[in-house]
Amino acid sequence: MKYIRRHNCFSLLQKSLLSLLLIVCIVPAAFSQNNIIGVWEGKFLSPVLELGQPKLVVEIHDIKDSVFSGITHLYYEGNKYEHYKMYGLFNKKDSLLVFKESSTIAVDLGIYGNCLGTYMMSLKKDGNSMLQYGFWVSNIKGCSPTSNVWLKKKVEEMPKPAVPEKKQPIVKKPAVANKPATVNTATTPVIATVPEPAKNIPAIKTAPVILPAKISQRQTDVQSLLEIAAADKDSIKVDVYDNGEIDGDSVSVYEEGIVRVNKRMITAKPITFYVSLNKNVNPIAHLRLVAESLGSIPPCTALMIVTTKSKRYEVRLSSNFSKNATVELFLKE
Repeated sequence: MKYIRRHNCFSLLQKSLLSLLLIVCIVPAAFSQNNIIGVWEGKFLSPVLELGQPKLVVEIHDIKDSVFSGITHLYYEGNKYEHYKMYGLFNKKDSLLVFKESSTIAVDLGIYGNCLGTYMMSLKKDGNSMLQYGFWVSNIKGCSPTSNVWLKKKVEEMPKPAVPEKKQPIVKKPAVANKPATVNTATTPVIATVPEPAKNIPAIKTAPVILPAKISQRQTDVQSLLEIAAADKDSIKVDVYDNGEIDGDSVSVYEEGIVRVNKRMITAKPITFYVSLNKNVNPIAHLRLVAESLGSIPPCTALMIVTTKSKRYEVRLSSNFSKNATVELFLKE
């Protein structure tokens, strides 16, 4: 079997190391762990052969004590793709990330084989965006040449609220001796005081959704990835059942920070909800199955059936009190 070459062989590891060192020298800022969580999009920079230059999407789900996990996606011409689980380490002091593709979720490269690899990246901020520059190197020597890569993620910054103007202190005038009142026979018109219209105050964006501890403190274990065609992106039906023997498993299901199923016991009767995908708003949806109880036969197991206009997917999930079983819906462009 042939192995896909992600770029021309002239991009050597030594050159990539030098490039990364140069980038590190111009990145004085440090980033918090929350900065790196989210979806990053980019490309392999070097010219490629065979399947063309792939689009790269990296998801970072969880981070704890500088260790994180997530998924890498590569999309090629002709609807070819690679999807891998990964784990990594974040060096906050030097603004560096290293993450390694550890296992395969799904691959379709036609006649070509695939190579898992490791990303060595440096962080930089550019306006409202964060950038990663670095390189990818194969986990198996000689499987595929090293490739320079970049990634980008937008950062939503909350505007600072307007500071109200300080009121000027009222200075009392010294008392003046009363003079005899002078009667004026002319009628003095009464002028009503009209308050000034309130100035338009810009709306302040709400803070990002804070995930409950059951999500943020448990590992996100992506157990299935479903690619959804653009024609099927609306009103995707999701049914949740117990998988196998009914033993009293109770679950919650979250779509990002939104509760879709709240502490329900799963049985042979489906618990149903709907999700939709949007290229500009939510091209990726994470459905996290959170174990509320493990039933009489641990772990907590469930069957999730996802039905679109043209396809039906059956996904068997397993979760416990340390990890959340996750199904990812990914909108194909």
